[in-house]
Amino acid sequence: MNDLHYLNLDTWIWSGRIPINGENPKHRSWHTLTPIADDKLFLFGGLSADNIPLSDGWIHNVITNCWKQLTYLPKTRPRLWHTACLGKENEIMVFGGSKDDLLSLDTGHCNDLLIFQTQPYSLLRSCLDCIGKNAIILESQISLLPPKLLQQVLKKITFWAAANHREEQRAQKEETENKYQWLSNN
Repeated sequence: MNDLHYLNLDTWIWSGRIPINGENPKHRSWHTLTPIADDKLFLFGGLSADNIPLSDGWIHNVITNCWKQLTYLPKTRPRLWHTACLGKENEIMVFGGSKDDLLSLDTGHCNDLLIFQTQPYSLLRSCLDCIGKNAIILESQISLLPPKLLQQVLKKITFWAAANHREEQRAQKEETENKYQWLSNN
C-alpha cells in the first residue's frame, strides 16, 4: 500500500518498486495522485492502513524520488474515494468522495469542493482577489479600468459577493442549529 511504480510507455513494462529518498507518506489506499508539473505529483487523502481517513497532502518529485508534506492543509477535511484535477495556477481541485464510512448512505458523503494551492498566486490573481473583496471601497475607481481588466475584475467581484453570501448563510444556519440545540438541552 505504500509502493511507487512507473510504467514505461515505450516497452509497457512496469518498473518494480521505486526506492524513495527521505520521508514517506503513511500507507494508504483510495487516495488521489494528481500530476501538477512534468516532474511533480500531488497526493491527497485516502484511507490509512489502520482504517483512518486521511486529509494530508504530499508532493512527490519524480526526479529526486523525494516526498514533501504540505503542512498548511486543513487536517479536518479527510477524503477517500474522491476525484482530483489540476486547475488554474496549479490549484488542485478535490471533489466528492467520503469523509468516513463508505457504506453508510446517510453520513460521510461529500459534495463540496476543496481547492489547494501548490504555489503562490500570481500578482495579477492576488490583485484581482483584493479588488473583488474590497469592491465597495473601490467602487468609484473600478469603471476607470481598461476593458479587458475590467471584465476580469467584474468576475472576481461576482465571485467574492457569492462567497460572502454563502458564508453568511452558513453562519446563520449554524446559529439557528445552535439555538435549537440549546433549547432542546434546556
